[in-house]
Amino acid sequence: TLAPPPQPWAGPPVSPTALSGPQTHPVPTSAPLRQEDTATALQRLVELTATRVTPVRNLRVLYRLIRELGSGSYGRVLLARPRQGGPAVALKLLRRDSVLRTTFLREFCVGRCVSSHPGLLQTLAGPLQTPRHFAFAQEYAPYGDLSGMLKERVRRGLPELLVKRVMAQLAGALDFLHGRGLVHADVKPDNVLVFDPVCSRVALGDLGLTRPEGSPTPAPPGPLPSAPPELCLLLPPDTLPLRPALDSWGLGVLLFCAATACFPWDVALAPDPEFEAFAGWMTTRPQPPQPPPPWDQFAPPALALFQGLLDLDPDTRSPPLVVLDFLGDDWGLERNREGPGSLEALWASASALRAQAGRDERAFTCASPGPTCLLPRLMPDASHLWGRGEHPTPAPNPAPGQEQGTAPPPGQPVLRAF
Repeated sequence: TLAPPPQPWAGPPVSPTALSGPQTHPVPTSAPLRQEDTATALQRLVELTATRVTPVRNLRVLYRLIRELGSGSYGRVLLARPRQGGPAVALKLLRRDSVLRTTFLREFCVGRCVSSHPGLLQTLAGPLQTPRHFAFAQEYAPYGDLSGMLKERVRRGLPELLVKRVMAQLAGALDFLHGRGLVHADVKPDNVLVFDPVCSRVALGDLGLTRPEGSPTPAPPGPLPSAPPELCLLLPPDTLPLRPALDSWGLGVLLFCAATACFPWDVALAPDPEFEAFAGWMTTRPQPPQPPPPWDQFAPPALALFQGLLDLDPDTRSPPLVVLDFLGDDWGLERNREGPGSLEALWASASALRAQAGRDERAFTCASPGPTCLLPRLMPDASHLWGRGEHPTPAPNPAPGQEQGTAPPPGQPVLRAF
């Protein structure tokens, strides 16, 4: 199972009430209240975890660093193998001179709290800090990210079956997050990790921007094709309350990317010509029967799905789980055909997602009016966040050839830093 096993810890038991704060004046449940309670719970987890970060002078004491998997403005991700044994992991490093400690702790805590879902990248126990970096380990996706897979296809996109597999899994992952009062806020191909060449399992990663619903959200720092128009219209210092509709828009853009291997526009804002053509088709009444290029390549069911996920009005935008209603339809991606597998397995996955969504709704809905704090109910015992509070005893360097399947590619040196 992908769910991290609970681990004992030395402190007193942590109850859901303690994590969510005192509940002295019950009031009717509402979305703003749920946001406040989820935020309070997350802040409490961050405070508890702050005392459990293990300092280490050099990560090579605990891990054999193999090669770099990716890098960005605030850090990098390394392929590593624990010296005490076990499978390879993706070690995420965040520069301490660029990232606030609370930001690092929040990403770690959110990752641990949602790791039970297979559509979300598993975050492993044991946050670390070195003199230069904060660090934590995540499961390793051997086939990289969806963006890398699409770059190999040059405007052809994935086969329809693979596109549907990706969309079904991400819809379930986002529904899982939204059911717990969280919004991912960064759905894009770069953040979809791939575990096999036919996308039997993909997982949404990079929870650095994930926040409780209702959190203030500023405009993107620059033109982002995955950002919805309501965010693109913002001017600093204005903000909008974070809503699940933002993830629905990102999922709609990602569907276009997966099907065509390119973005539909540079930015969802006039005067971008591609966005203006799409927005004109969406808002013209009566709506023209034929959408503008390149949308005319899709079959009517796929266009209906796009119209829901990419609704210009966030109040009427479809939730991610609407994807499941269209899995049995033809999306018009015949030109991309070459994927193995069958729709029977896809339908089984969709049925499982629907059943899980129903269980989540029953499990996280109060029978009587009162505050709804979803994060503590998900993880009532916070001890699993950190493991046993211990790290592997440093082992001697393995003999040459002892670790199979982890050698860096030709020309890529083994990392010596950190």
